[in-house]
Amino acid sequence: MVVTKPTPTTPVAARLRRRLPESIRRRLPPWRQARPWALVASGVAAAVVSTSAVWGINLLLQFDQHPTRRVPGLSSESDFASKPRNVLVLGSDTRAGLTPEEQAQFGTEEALDGERSDTIILLHIDPRRDRAVVLHFPRDLRVRIPDHGVDKINAAYELGGPGLVVRTVREFTGLPIHNYMEIDLAGFQDLVDAVGGVRICIDRPMVDDLAGLNLPRAGCYLLDGKKALGFVRARHIAGDIVPDFARIARQQQFMRAMLNRLLSFGALLDQQVLQEAVSKVTTDEKLTGADLVLLGQKLRQLAEEDPSGGESLDFRVVPSVPQEIEGVSYVVAEQEEADRLFEALGNGRPLGKLGLTLAQTLPSPGVITVRVYGEGDAAAEVARTLRFAGFVVLPVVEPPLAYDESQILYSRGMGPRRDRLAGYFAEDLPQTEVEDGVLGEADVAVVVGPDWSRFGTVTAE
Repeated sequence: MVVTKPTPTTPVAARLRRRLPESIRRRLPPWRQARPWALVASGVAAAVVSTSAVWGINLLLQFDQHPTRRVPGLSSESDFASKPRNVLVLGSDTRAGLTPEEQAQFGTEEALDGERSDTIILLHIDPRRDRAVVLHFPRDLRVRIPDHGVDKINAAYELGGPGLVVRTVREFTGLPIHNYMEIDLAGFQDLVDAVGGVRICIDRPMVDDLAGLNLPRAGCYLLDGKKALGFVRARHIAGDIVPDFARIARQQQFMRAMLNRLLSFGALLDQQVLQEAVSKVTTDEKLTGADLVLLGQKLRQLAEEDPSGGESLDFRVVPSVPQEIEGVSYVVAEQEEADRLFEALGNGRPLGKLGLTLAQTLPSPGVITVRVYGEGDAAAEVARTLRFAGFVVLPVVEPPLAYDESQILYSRGMGPRRDRLAGYFAEDLPQTEVEDGVLGEADVAVVVGPDWSRFGTVTAE
């Protein structure tokens, strides 16, 4: 791997500003330079579970410690300001940088059959859309790897490094890949710790000894880097029908919760901590500081239009189903639906429900929109709890007159999403089905009435 660092001559912020178009520079006064970077982190929230990795991009540039590598096959036909941009984000499963104890927990590098990409995500930014799209590729997805035949997509990294992953994704989707980002396990842990941990709420116990995850009850937890890594990598949790899909659902939830965490900061984080953490994030040589500022401007615009941060990121997954072929367990794309998704992305058209849910897997909280009806501290606390859980939470409003008792409201046709809220409360709430359209843009709603005291939200720890 070739790693280079720019030679500092003048302050990075000043150099970046001079590289921007005059129209952008006028809108980017010095005292607001931190704002786009926070949104870059929020949007590219996709790194290695992605959200976390990009929080450090501000420091990567500020300290002139931006590790890069040559990645063949990237397209040069786009810019963040006016055209769609596709960023391939990989989480590498290398154990380098972990302590001996952590390597024993996750398995040493010698125990691996080469280094593989543990997480593969495509971040799609399009000026024609009002949100960024985070597209997950199941790690067991059966694809044709150029010059190597058919295999699971996460084998491409081992067979040919980042360049082969770029070619594989490009040929599978028909979409150009413009940039590349990568973070390893140690880097992910450091980045989560750098933001003070991420609070996650779960609706059932989640224990996976192989991933080092032990969340013994339903409720809320503040995950440090080590626990967060276990949460997003776990593949052996009781109740998961398709482990690869369940893991993606948890990753989407974590990304949404991380986004909410980042948007809650009123000031920059400790720079020394981040400086160390972001040294483990690598990008392609072409991803410039000017690109990142322009990306930050776009993501800031999305956040200003959607203060909750809920709709700024649209989580999708390649439509696919589990299938065993010649004794090997794969995830096989539902090709017609997948092609429609890729075509819609490429042409800037609405995605509808394409890739929104996973076979035999309950929808992730990260793709469920919730409205809280109520007043006062109780309603605010319920909204806060659900936001920490990783749901898309709309602003709290007064309840309709017809619904003055505490309950959960579902629109008709909600299907399995009906059951995703009950586990986040100490006692089950009455559930009421309502006509489509009653809840507006929300999928479900929680009514916090005067009787709310007899129900309790989970106790955070």
